Amino acid sequence: MANKKKKPVSKDKCNKKKKFSVTKLIVLLAVVAAAAAVVTLLVIKTREDNARFALKNTEWVSVSAVNASGDEADLYEVYNVKYDNYQGRLNFDGNNRFELWLTPGDPDDGTHSGTYELKGDTVYAKFDEGTKAEFDVKRENGKITGIDIGYEEYVISFARK
Repeated sequence: MANKKKKPVSKDKCNKKKKFSVTKLIVLLAVVAAAAAVVTLLVIKTREDNARFALKNTEWVSVSAVNASGDEADLYEVYNVKYDNYQGRLNFDGNNRFELWLTPGDPDDGTHSGTYELKGDTVYAKFDEGTKAEFDVKRENGKITGIDIGYEEYVISFARK
């Protein structure tokens, strides 16, 4: 058996293989980069949607209050009602409308409802009669856990019902 010598590979053929491999690598990197960009945009969009819809169709009840000095106050004292089991309530619907009840009253008087917009950690509320208010949002791990509302000389804290 005669040893056959292998023919040396030409430089042109070697360069073509390198170019082909580099081209494959560039295309692969471009596809991976595009996929990463799409995933990043979807995550950002999902976070924005979650933030925007975080209050929609939720109910809240008052759980505590503090006075201007920062001392805890009884809710029946804050609401100026004769019974201590009254709880204020705050409801947000799916159409950026809210209802707020701090004291017992006539549900049809229209002064306890309006529109709202959540921006960051603030709810910007506009009551139907034109009054504007801001509610502070409390979060834990990005989830809304409470809402604080100023009422006369008190700050009333609401928790999800």
